[in-house]
Amino acid sequence: MPEHVNILDSQRHEAKHASTATANTVLHAKGDGTTEFKFLNYANLANIPTPKGYVSVLTSASTVTSQQPTAVNTPLQVEFGAGVTTADATLDNTGVLTFNQAGDYFITVFLRYGRTTSAGQAILFNRFLVNGAQILNSNVVKLPDQDIVVPFSATLAYTATAGDTVKMEIMRDSAGVNNGGLFRIVPTAAGWNPAPSATLVLSKFIGGVVGA
Repeated sequence: MPEHVNILDSQRHEAKHASTATANTVLHAKGDGTTEFKFLNYANLANIPTPKGYVSVLTSASTVTSQQPTAVNTPLQVEFGAGVTTADATLDNTGVLTFNQAGDYFITVFLRYGRTTSAGQAILFNRFLVNGAQILNSNVVKLPDQDIVVPFSATLAYTATAGDTVKMEIMRDSAGVNNGGLFRIVPTAAGWNPAPSATLVLSKFIGGVVGA
């Protein structure tokens, strides 16, 4: 009788119970010296990735009282604060977002449109520009009242290459009056943070993090 170690691989028998095991099950050690064929679940695995998906990597908000175009049909680049630099992206003090790392990102902006004076309807557009060229459609709000604030938000899904730039512009359309822009509102109640004229949040897709 040859030693088991010397038996040709093609002539060795399958593991016990393999002949009756269900397809796609695996041999599982039960921890008591015995084994079984079973479907595995997460409870049987080690070093399970922790799902993360998209995580915030940059946040900034304008502190100016208002951002208003100087005339109709004249774009104004939206600024989102003094500037922030992270490993993934840099936001300068004019509102230009430059990607330092390639990846899949969500760019979320919050704008607070408003007007304070003048009769007639104000028409305000906004748009995203990537590497200096507009992408997607323009968005618009119409402000018929003399004193009104309307919140606006949008999220842009973008697959970036290092060096790509993204910025945002607003414009007063000449079909309306020369009035309106973005306004900062400060709460009267203590303990409440201001509502900035413009806020930007950048999130990056990181997939999963493998546990130790």
